Order: sequence, then C-alpha cells, then structure tokens
Amino acid sequence: MKKILLLSIPLAMLVMLVISCASIQRAQDVRSVNKFSRQINAGEAGRLTGMSKLPFLLDQEIIVLNRDIDTLWTNVTAAGYRVEEPTLERGETVTEDSYREFYDSMEVKTFFKKYLKKNARLLELKTSSGQRILLLFETRLFSRQLRGFKGPY
Repeated sequence: MKKILLLSIPLAMLVMLVISCASIQRAQDVRSVNKFSRQINAGEAGRLTGMSKLPFLLDQEIIVLNRDIDTLWTNVTAAGYRVEEPTLERGETVTEDSYREFYDSMEVKTFFKKYLKKNARLLELKTSSGQRILLLFETRLFSRQLRGFKGPY
C-alpha cells in the first residue's frame, strides 16, 4: 500500500506539471494576441514592425524586406484597421501541415519548413464582429516574434 501511495505522488506531480505547462502556454498565447491587437488598435506601426521577423508571411505572400514590413504595418494602421475584442480560439504548435491554413502552395510550405522554428505557434483569434485572424509566432528568449498574419476572413 505504501509503495502504491509513494508511486502515485510523483505521478500526480507529473500530471500537475503537464497541466500547468498547458495553461502557461495558453496564457502566453493570449498575451501575444492581446499585445498584437493593442498595437494594431493604437496605430503603433513601428512596434508592429519591431515585433515582426523577416521573412514574414502575409496570407500567401512572403515579405523579405524591412521597408516592406514597415509599409505593411504603416498602411494597415493608417487605414484604421482594428481588432475589436479578440479572443483566442486556438493556439497550437506548428505542424507539418499547418502551412495549409495560410495557403496550400509549395512556396508557403517551403516558408514553414525553412524559416519557422520548431517552437512556432499558430494562433487563431476571433474578433467581436466574427472575423478570424491567423498569427504565426516564434518564442525567442523572453519575447515572441510575429512571423505571419492572415486575415481577416
């Protein structure tokens, strides 16, 4: 009986650790969505540019120049685009087939395979108007870098 009890304690601790890791990951995903939407809504094109890592995937197009990513965020914010009341619908680690969510092409598949790290996350958020947005993030030390954007759809 004591052996079973002693074995069940480490097992319970392992289960708690796994559960807490999932909740930590979800919290990080929510923070990334909130940070992105705050910057869009505040018109902070410079911060969005700083948060974005090249090459960058915009729908099915790959942006490779810094000035182009700066132009993207400057134009998006100048046009008054807003992400109202975003909620994280799902957050998952990028898989071999995740590229299809952006566009099913060899170019996009190659982008995912060549440029995204194994810890890359695909986040889907929903706005209060029902629109959906996809974001690609990579974790880097204590921050996250935006690697892709698709939407609204």
